[in-house]
Amino acid sequence: DPFLLGMYARPIYNITIGNEYLREATDDKLASRNITGAEAESIKESRAEVRFLRAFNYWVMLDLFGKSTFITEDDGIGTFLPKEIQRPELFSYIESELLAIQTDLAPAKTAVYGRVDQAAAWALLARLYLNAEVYTGTAKFTEAATYAKKVIDAGYALQPDYRKLFMADNDSQKDEFIFT
Repeated sequence: DPFLLGMYARPIYNITIGNEYLREATDDKLASRNITGAEAESIKESRAEVRFLRAFNYWVMLDLFGKSTFITEDDGIGTFLPKEIQRPELFSYIESELLAIQTDLAPAKTAVYGRVDQAAAWALLARLYLNAEVYTGTAKFTEAATYAKKVIDAGYALQPDYRKLFMADNDSQKDEFIFT
């Protein structure tokens, strides 16, 4: 089915693009290209965002298919047949990535429209933990509540007028939108 193929292929494509960015944005490669100062710092900060996007796409695979083709920036493109990762191991990988990057992301509610911050990582962790029993066989409701509370305590709230979520100025709806 072309829709299922698309649902599988798109996250893998996104992961591949993210891996390439991470491969090309190492400290050594930035230095070899004479990228320094504020530009180098900006690229370093964006690495955490790309790792979030990769974790998010792996979460999509976890949630929809239960397993995934598994590639990281350490794997060369087209040099091997990628391995498949099962649900519990994929859960652990996503969790470890999100936990590792949360302090490298911008503070909650400070990201520029279309980019991610700590609240995005916390929200994805809450969702991951909420379904941990399905993914791994072990419930993690306490962890889900902990990260959901972090999001709520950061100042997020539901928009009382649902229609406003679909207006052209939704970039100003910072109380509800976490990752646009």
